[in-house]
Amino acid sequence: MQDAVAKQLAQVYDNCARCDEKGYHVGVQGKSMQDYLRFTMLKFYVYLSSSNGNISMAEIAYLNDALGYTMSADQIDRFNVSSKITKYSLKDSMITMMMPFLKMDLETSPIGPTSLAFIEFVNQAGLEFMTIDNGVADRFVMRDLGALVLALRNFRMEYITNWENMIREQKRREEMAKRPFFPGQGGNSPWGNPVPPVNIPNGSVPFNNNQPQNNAPQNQNGAPINPFQQQNQQQNQQAEQKQEEKELTLEEQLQKLEDLTGLQAVKQDLNSLINLIRVRKMREDRGMPQGAMTLHMAFLGNPGTGKTTVARILAGIYKSLGVLSKGQLVEVDRSGLVSGYVGQTAIKTKEVIDSAMGGVLFIDEAYALTSNTGKGDFGQEAVNTLLKAMEDSRDDLIVIVAGYSDLMMEFLDSNPGLRSRFNKIITFEDYMPDELLDIFKSICTKSGMKVTEEAEKAVLEFFIERCGQNLKTFANARDIRNFYERAITNQANRLAAIDSPTNGQLETLTIDDVTGIELN
Repeated sequence: MQDAVAKQLAQVYDNCARCDEKGYHVGVQGKSMQDYLRFTMLKFYVYLSSSNGNISMAEIAYLNDALGYTMSADQIDRFNVSSKITKYSLKDSMITMMMPFLKMDLETSPIGPTSLAFIEFVNQAGLEFMTIDNGVADRFVMRDLGALVLALRNFRMEYITNWENMIREQKRREEMAKRPFFPGQGGNSPWGNPVPPVNIPNGSVPFNNNQPQNNAPQNQNGAPINPFQQQNQQQNQQAEQKQEEKELTLEEQLQKLEDLTGLQAVKQDLNSLINLIRVRKMREDRGMPQGAMTLHMAFLGNPGTGKTTVARILAGIYKSLGVLSKGQLVEVDRSGLVSGYVGQTAIKTKEVIDSAMGGVLFIDEAYALTSNTGKGDFGQEAVNTLLKAMEDSRDDLIVIVAGYSDLMMEFLDSNPGLRSRFNKIITFEDYMPDELLDIFKSICTKSGMKVTEEAEKAVLEFFIERCGQNLKTFANARDIRNFYERAITNQANRLAAIDSPTNGQLETLTIDDVTGIELN
């Protein structure tokens, strides 16, 4: 590694240490930012090398020297096969790596250069790595490197812009709250509560100091309220207030989306869409003209990649933004929409649509509606009913269709109305092994369980191998849940032989609990 790039790497390592000190975390719990950087750069170098053929001995020596590894050619080949590194998954990993740097940059004014230093290092390290063998970089690999660096720069710019817009909006609301409020002028208060205009008849006196005032609470007809009735009303109001407090704020909903493991490209697409909706709402509030916009979407990806979870969070976000009136998620598949009798499918589909009004209708494996177009199939009737409802109720209903990527593209192409209404397509990539380990540890934490370091390594190795097998039954996060349930069963069988296990034993998964597990 040349001195200039080595100095950049040393600076990025220092920035990683600063992120650790501030509590910013990325990747596997318990691992430092420097560890995650080394793992991310390993994927980066392996991708560049595999894109230009097999990795050479010079490239192996370079990455081992740069990252402190001692990997052989065989080990790197196995890593490449098991990791299934694509330009999309590599971009997601790089964005995930950059996020703590971005958050640290936003702590300073003007905005700090830490994330830019990381992007520049990636660019220079990639250029140097590609010219190790013959001094000339492959133009196709150069194109991929340029696209990656551009994607990182664009993500950084968009993230900072979103943050600045949020700060400006917060300041605007603070200024609005400071403005004097004069009742009796009609319209709305700065807090959004309607204020009725004061209408005093000519010649009347609004308040007579000589008349005794009745301060007892009154109902809408002016009659005194029974004290017990008043108490019940207050209790009902308090109950309603507590119910409202349970609803998450927009910021909390956005944080739920951000806290999901991986899915950086999905988060970026959805954040851009959310920003677009925010701007449209501002234009609408100010009476400015704007074109029509559809928010119906297609989620493409394998099982267990978080499509339903993201849809549920998105429903809450749209409720907070005022796009939807209720924000509930109604999840169905073909069986929930299609009936086996003539004329019944439209009725059944309409009932489901009615239950989803004000929220999101999520149709899983939507391609099943059009996969069988033979005689006696009523899937197309469900599609026609759905398309009409999407057109008639576009202001308070969002439909998300989901399923395998190739089958969903066939579904969208089966009807011109589908392609035009579901013009926003979000792709959910498979999780990487380290992300699956993150999900496993998150499940353990929520269940009050701990995992030994030795067990963590075994789980990671299990999913590195499983991801590399390209199994049709591989189900991403669902496999993690199944793996966890089998690990818990193994722990129970192990502890059954102990008369009185300690609390530590009851809440700890060891390597014995996670070894020998088989998934379908």
